[in-house]
Amino acid sequence: MTVERLDGSNPVRPRRWWHRVLPIQTIQDRILLWAWGSLVLTLLSFACSLLGDNFTVIAFAAFLAASLTLVGAILDITALKKAHAELERSELRYRHLFSRMPIAFRQLDATKLVVLFRKLRAEGVKDLGAYFDSHPEFLRTCMDALTFQEANERAIKMFGGGVEGYVGRSMADSWKERPDTFRRAMESRYRGETNFEEETRMVTWDGRIVDVLFTTARVGPINDLEVSLVGTIDISQRIRAQQKLQQVQAEFAHAARVSMLGELTASIAHEVNQPLAAIATNGAAGLRWLNRPTPDIVEIRKTIENIVKDAQRAANIVSRVHGMASRRAPEQTSLSFDEIVREALLFLRHELESRAVTIVHRPDPSAPQVLGDRTQLQQVIVNLAINAVQAMTQAGYDDRRIVISTVSPDASTLCCTVEDNGAGIAAEHVDRLFDSFFTTKETGMGMGLPICRSIVEAHGGRIGAEGNGALGGARFWFTLPVSVRADSPHCDA
Repeated sequence: MTVERLDGSNPVRPRRWWHRVLPIQTIQDRILLWAWGSLVLTLLSFACSLLGDNFTVIAFAAFLAASLTLVGAILDITALKKAHAELERSELRYRHLFSRMPIAFRQLDATKLVVLFRKLRAEGVKDLGAYFDSHPEFLRTCMDALTFQEANERAIKMFGGGVEGYVGRSMADSWKERPDTFRRAMESRYRGETNFEEETRMVTWDGRIVDVLFTTARVGPINDLEVSLVGTIDISQRIRAQQKLQQVQAEFAHAARVSMLGELTASIAHEVNQPLAAIATNGAAGLRWLNRPTPDIVEIRKTIENIVKDAQRAANIVSRVHGMASRRAPEQTSLSFDEIVREALLFLRHELESRAVTIVHRPDPSAPQVLGDRTQLQQVIVNLAINAVQAMTQAGYDDRRIVISTVSPDASTLCCTVEDNGAGIAAEHVDRLFDSFFTTKETGMGMGLPICRSIVEAHGGRIGAEGNGALGGARFWFTLPVSVRADSPHCDA
């Protein structure tokens, strides 16, 4: 029978029964025992030879046994020294990896935690998450049950505190910022999983909060995980770079919206002018009703109600324009996507009418709400619709038609498609449509579709295009998660 080393190196044999009988602790003890045994057998064989011929065979056998014992001892010592040297090399290799790897490694003593988990299993607890829900104080108990044994130089540099500050210290202080991550790690451990990994935030000994990639490996059999190795990688710079990238993308999106508003100035002016003209007309009519010898109160009331409605309509138009032009941080709220589409089409109504474009909206009444920013999602619809209008106008088509559809391919994903009956997209251009500064329009900047992609991906979705859709023209599709997911399926409407 052999026992595996913790780091996976060569196995080590357990102690034999005679090791437990005789107090043999070192190689020197074993050599001394074999030496004394050989001496005793040699003296016995010599004594037997002096007693006469009758003891010759006995003496020879004793001498042979002593010789074989000595040879066996030498061979056993050689094998033992070789195994010991290999064990030392294995331990040294682990020491070097632990101390020199550019990762903050900390070794934990999980003895107390193993006892707690064994007790829960004996009580019949199978779901640790449900147990945490009913016993929230047990999470802190688990934190206190895990104590630090050792840390490498990178861990001391990242977390501070010095070598002496680690030994025997619990993990409670480290998880003050994100106890939810620790809870998921404990649930993973209780399920018998040997590894856990998550991006999270941890608190250092001197009170700093760092963004880290937290990983843990449990060494040994699943039911006896008394030693854990925890690794943390500082990803603060990467997180800051991602935040900076998102900020730049938001600024590009804002610039694109302002540019689009400039292109739609005539349409915006027309939209605002309509309710203002109606207000003026209703106001003049109301004055005429008042100037009559007998003012008609009923008609005057209707006129004033119309004025109020038109004023609200004008205010809504200005509010939509202001929302598109404002620069603010994205706000994630639960939204009805078909309502977003309707608002975007109201924004484009005059532009579509002036270019003789018929647009059809096919909503999905059963579609769930999505989590996202209203202004950004409206920008995606407006960009795709404007692209379709400009492409059909550039191609000289008289019959211009756009169809916007929403469907739910599964319970957690919503898909939107924007199709037109224009000339479509050349096959060699499809794969480059979302590249920055690539455009097929005569006066395009090549930023509209990349911005759409950044917005959709920031919402956890995907976007794509096909050169020839069901209507004969281009077909753009994008997915949005009902709840945040890492991936989204392709949209086949």
